[in-house]
Amino acid sequence: MADISVQGEADELAVAMVQAIAKQDGDQALAIGTLLAPAIHDRPTLLARHAAWTAQAHLLRREYDLARAALKRAIALAEDGGEVDALPSLRKLSTEIFQTQAQAASAQSIPLPETMVGRALAAIGDGDFGRGTDLALSAREAARATGDAREEVLSLLALAQIPGRADAAVRDAHKVADASSDKNLVTAVAKAARAAGVDIPKQVF
Repeated sequence: MADISVQGEADELAVAMVQAIAKQDGDQALAIGTLLAPAIHDRPTLLARHAAWTAQAHLLRREYDLARAALKRAIALAEDGGEVDALPSLRKLSTEIFQTQAQAASAQSIPLPETMVGRALAAIGDGDFGRGTDLALSAREAARATGDAREEVLSLLALAQIPGRADAAVRDAHKVADASSDKNLVTAVAKAARAAGVDIPKQVF
């Protein structure tokens, strides 16, 4: 949704917002977005893009709840405007928000890219849910075979990003993390549960 035909001030602001996001400057992107919003109330296509860029800006600032709210608005606007081609990239952004928040819960728990869990997350991020599911399930089985609670939790949190699997995967991850008594894992699962809207019992250390 980043291709823009520059026709006036609003389009110039839109380009500037995209450029700020490309530079990883969430603060600047949001500032420009505030100026852009009043100028595009009658342009449904640009409204959807503005919401998606706003979600990306909030993600850069690690404001996950705001990012998800903006993304939800972007998806609704894209659907209402018939922008079917934009939906896959918006769903990919949804996965990125979920993944980033889950990983931020515990920096020590971030899987390396070359691990099976890392490959699962990469596949999911690319929208290849079939491969992502297979890799995450294989990673879980390998972790269970070696008694590696951390890898099992990470594999389950990766699996939770597959549409329709979040509830069961997060609950399983909670059981494993709870049994491990690893505070970092419990925290990571709790944050992933909140991101996915899954209710799990709170553990008191």
